[in-house]
Amino acid sequence: MSLDSKNSRHGRHGASRRDEVASAEKDMKPGRAQFVQALFAVPRTIHLVLVLICFILGFALVTTVRAQREDPLEALSEQDLVALLSELNSQENNLRQERSALQQQVAEIEANESEQEAAAQTARKINQLAQINAGRVPVEGPGVLIHIGDEANRLTATEFVMTLGELRNAGAEAIELNGVRLSTRSAFTSDNNMIAVDGVVLSQPYDWHVIGEGQTIATALEIQAGSAAQMRAKDANVTVSVVGHISIDSVSSVPQPQYAVVDTSEESKSSDE
Repeated sequence: MSLDSKNSRHGRHGASRRDEVASAEKDMKPGRAQFVQALFAVPRTIHLVLVLICFILGFALVTTVRAQREDPLEALSEQDLVALLSELNSQENNLRQERSALQQQVAEIEANESEQEAAAQTARKINQLAQINAGRVPVEGPGVLIHIGDEANRLTATEFVMTLGELRNAGAEAIELNGVRLSTRSAFTSDNNMIAVDGVVLSQPYDWHVIGEGQTIATALEIQAGSAAQMRAKDANVTVSVVGHISIDSVSSVPQPQYAVVDTSEESKSSDE
């Protein structure tokens, strides 16, 4: 083959390639045209390498996805599966035992809290009752009103002590006489037609405010030869009225002990134990 023939064939081949690139450039945007031109300008060996790399990457990706989808237990033998199942059962039993122990601890804590709360409520009730009996707190509730008028000034401390005793025996929980709160320590005295309670001189009329079961207290006061009958026998005017609500705001004072002190020996023994 002559040199002119080779050059002519090479020229036709180059012209054909340039025509393809030019045709591609017409159909694409300038940026994409430049990329295509650069791609076709690369030798064909690089094309094969790129295709091979893409194939290898695709194969590796598919293999990885399949490996991830496979069940890891399929690779274990029957003996390994039995051992794994036994271990899981053992762990489940341990967890059940721990749960039972925790539930028991919670139940014990709740029971202990309930006992402590019940003891605290009982202590509060006892303390409240003691304060009411001692006349240390204001109170309210149903009861009776006793109005006594003694124009003849014939009543003495004896009738008042008798009345107080009957009220206590009838279940009176709080008693007030002319604004003075009475307690278990209250004492009556009389001198020169004057009656005093806990050192406070009382003026007429004598008004008792008593909280308790009203009908029971009224019945106890009106018994034959009772305190009401004794005062009426001395020309005193006595009326007893059962009412649904009474407020007693006065409180009694508690004197400080002069001789008695708290015995701490029992507390020391309890703490030592």
